[in-house]
Amino acid sequence: MCVFCEIDESLILLQNDYFFVIRDKHPVSRGHLLIISKRHVESYFDLQPDECLALHGISSEAKTRLDQEFQPSGYNLAVNQGRSAGQTVFHFHLHLIPRYG
Repeated sequence: MCVFCEIDESLILLQNDYFFVIRDKHPVSRGHLLIISKRHVESYFDLQPDECLALHGISSEAKTRLDQEFQPSGYNLAVNQGRSAGQTVFHFHLHLIPRYG
């Protein structure tokens, strides 16, 4: 079974109709978040237009939360699409990675 389809609800920081946000289990920086689709799709390219709009909204909400909590100086947004691009969990997720410096 997919690890993102069985997330413990107590780990969810934010959510909307289409996505939920959790802290990354293996963060590359303080505050690293994952924005995960509630619908099991493998690819960003499988998202529907309404899901893309909701992704933008929850991404902005998550960024605001990180700005308040950690005051990073920048962000990386990353999607590893396909095995050759480093995708290891084949359920759509966006990395929101705060950067400091």
